[in-house]
Amino acid sequence: MLINKHRLLNTLNLSTALTASLIIAGSLILSACGGDANSSGDTTAPVISHVSPNNNAVAHSRKVIITGQAIDDIEVKSVIVINREQTVIATLSENTFSATLAAIPGQNTYSVTVTDTSNNETSSEASFYFGSQASAGGAHSGIIKDQRIYAWGRNNKGQAGIGAFTKLNDDPVTATVAHPIVPTLISVPSDTINAENGHREETKFVSLAFNQNASSALDSNGQVWSWGDGKSGQLGLGITDDNLIDDTNYTSPQKISGLANVVAISRGGAHALLLTSDGTVLAFGNNRFGQLGDGSNISQDSPVVVQGLTNIVQISASSTSYALDEAGRLWAWGNNEYGQLVTGGTDSDVHSTPTEITMDEPLISIASGNHHVLALTNSGKVYAWGKNTSSQIGMRHRDQNSVSEIWDEDIITPKLLPWFDDVIAVWAKGNQSFVQRRDGKIYPWGQNMLGTLGIESDANITQPSSPILALGKATDLGNGALHTLAIRNDGSLFSWGWSFEGSLGGGENMINRWSYKLPVLLSLPGS
Repeated sequence: MLINKHRLLNTLNLSTALTASLIIAGSLILSACGGDANSSGDTTAPVISHVSPNNNAVAHSRKVIITGQAIDDIEVKSVIVINREQTVIATLSENTFSATLAAIPGQNTYSVTVTDTSNNETSSEASFYFGSQASAGGAHSGIIKDQRIYAWGRNNKGQAGIGAFTKLNDDPVTATVAHPIVPTLISVPSDTINAENGHREETKFVSLAFNQNASSALDSNGQVWSWGDGKSGQLGLGITDDNLIDDTNYTSPQKISGLANVVAISRGGAHALLLTSDGTVLAFGNNRFGQLGDGSNISQDSPVVVQGLTNIVQISASSTSYALDEAGRLWAWGNNEYGQLVTGGTDSDVHSTPTEITMDEPLISIASGNHHVLALTNSGKVYAWGKNTSSQIGMRHRDQNSVSEIWDEDIITPKLLPWFDDVIAVWAKGNQSFVQRRDGKIYPWGQNMLGTLGIESDANITQPSSPILALGKATDLGNGALHTLAIRNDGSLFSWGWSFEGSLGGGENMINRWSYKLPVLLSLPGS
């Protein structure tokens, strides 16, 4: 995928790319000339440090800002960042560099090359992951490991994807397939035939999106697969313009026809959003409040184009729909029962076309829970709005720390959260909120009656004062309405919250219909 095909990198124009090529070519020519490459006698190479993002940190937006420090004993001439076919000249301010990349779905390994005025060079590699490697629905769960899907938990609608409907109490003697109470490989044959053995190769997956009882996955070729509950056409597997809604429940992944170049997926209550490489947004499923953004409130079982959006870099679906563009502007449509659209009030009207939410500063990432939103700025600050009955925005109830200020039940304008200015990632689902701060730790707050926040307390948390200690530094979070998954930076997988029908993936040792407040370490096949 050549980056100049995408509007996201319009700012990287032809002259900038040519300058980068000339710098690289010039360095090679000078190096080939021996002593002419460094007539000053300076042989000390620059030093690169604090490169971010790194260590497979998750990126929720396709627009990723690469930062770091480049120091030289004399002067740095250039910093060049390369991610596959993308070559970007970073901007320099004192010792700090910054460059904007368009992320590729899945693993991104990029290089940073610093050259000083004497043509000494230093290079360094770093990595991040664009997409969701973990996702939790109502009571089913899934992760991606080595581009393969492992799923488990509730499977009454086929949402676990194992090829059959199953329940925890199925008779093992008569059951054709065992109910998945541990991570179970979901093998999906591709259209590619292995030349050596003549068998179909497995489809490689890069991102997951689960909701209550439905599941979707994005493969490495930019195509989308769905399975589980087909209510309201939310699997997107119907036939375009046939005036029927395909509400079939599918027990294994099915490819949505007619799609290409999808780079991100997000699932709401009963609808889904897709982002394509050219910045277009597609939608399908329930459209009661206009959450498909096509100008109507008619549900669709195949993808339709969301109207009026361009250059989008992130999507987030809940009861409402959100899209973030490359300029950091936020667009919203759909449900406004709790002020999610920031229109100055609440209503139950149909809002079927995107409108801009005015913010005090540009955003770099968003996350939407059931009826609330977290919005992250480049400065590390977080704004929030929407439903606040469980303190998912914060400070709704007095807690053990005797909070003196009580916030409203519905927050109808973006509220700057006062607790931090060093956030690097946000997550929201159900009535819970999570942020990752610069120290790499995850800080939760909101509804916690079933242990969904991963801390000792089982009371609602009014403000994020304590991190989830067992995780240390996490790379990704997959939070559902009642349970949560997390991947630690060493690759370890954890789950916590409400254990139902095997939702936590701990096997026979897990008690059904039981709350596990603290993270439990899970085992994966082959690990």
